[in-house]
Amino acid sequence: MRNTIIGIIIGVVLGVMVGATVIAPGLQQARHQPPGKANSGVESLNVGGDSRATGADLRRPSDADRTGDGPQLRIVSLFPAKMPVLGDMAQRLEHTLTAASGGRVNVTLYPPDTLVPAADTFDAVKSGTVEAAFAAPGQWDEDSLALQLFTAIPFGPGANEHLAWFYHGGGRELFEGLFKRHGVHALLCGAIPPEGSGWYRRPVRAVDDFKGLNVRAFGLSARVLEKLGTNVVNLDVGGILSAFENGRLDGAEYSLPSVDAQLGFNRFARNYYFPGWQQPITLFALAINAETWEGLDPSGRALIESTCGDNVRHTLTRADATQFEALKQLGLAGVQVRRWPDTVLAALERAWDETARELALKDPDFNAAWSSLHLFRRDYAIWRDLSRP
Repeated sequence: MRNTIIGIIIGVVLGVMVGATVIAPGLQQARHQPPGKANSGVESLNVGGDSRATGADLRRPSDADRTGDGPQLRIVSLFPAKMPVLGDMAQRLEHTLTAASGGRVNVTLYPPDTLVPAADTFDAVKSGTVEAAFAAPGQWDEDSLALQLFTAIPFGPGANEHLAWFYHGGGRELFEGLFKRHGVHALLCGAIPPEGSGWYRRPVRAVDDFKGLNVRAFGLSARVLEKLGTNVVNLDVGGILSAFENGRLDGAEYSLPSVDAQLGFNRFARNYYFPGWQQPITLFALAINAETWEGLDPSGRALIESTCGDNVRHTLTRADATQFEALKQLGLAGVQVRRWPDTVLAALERAWDETARELALKDPDFNAAWSSLHLFRRDYAIWRDLSRP
């Protein structure tokens, strides 16, 4: 899959002409699509992806849907409902649980900063102030190095390999153990494919070009960029746009092309880099207060487990299916889709290897998860090499 994506991007990049708005000869067809499919030269793009495709699936459950007398499960999402893909994941979870439970579990989704301040969401789940939260694990505790490993791993495995480790190679037990210490039961409940790896005002052609740049980055990739001399800041979406507009930001990575395009990063930076070395797959979780989880009957717990598993499948495959459309529209808007030079990718990977060794020595939880994944990947490589053409 990784080679397929790289091939697509290379094809796109080779078609870019200086000053042109079409990114590949094969994308000329986009000009002839019905209105709304491609608008050459537009600056604010509407490529929401999931929300367009699922439509009625994401409607707000009505009170009539919640006719049962089962336990209440209030879920605080750390993603605004209107955010493409990321907001859709949580909405789909709410709808599916409500529709499937038949009243056994009464689910209501709340956006960030409603029931509790966004920064206090995880503490609210631990204390039982709210029953559950939906987010990327690393958002709950940015200082937990091990949780960052369960969010995104620089130069890590692709989706199949990563999920194989999580479900059947020991990852899940480590993941659940980290949350259990805090009185929380966590379930893997969403995933997305490789992200774009950054929007930059100016091309980055060599490793030295990173020095002194102000770049928004998150999680483990931020530590890698810092090793190369980058000034890293962690900003939310509003902060990224404001910093770009005020000239305080030279680059930023955030999410998938379909998400980045709708948020409008292309208004401030025209150089969009791939591959997404920092997040080959990104995981999302549903964290439930431990007492709330234990209070559910076995059928209620099984329902949440199966619904989260289905959400992983749906979000991963749906997001994968919609990114090329976003890339076409970005190209038509004048974005230069670029692949990192091999020398830059090699330097980033060396910096990550060094970072991982340092963190493993520093943090026992990180070391346990990293060692488990490393051993699994060593054995998995035998199967991967034998089974792939």
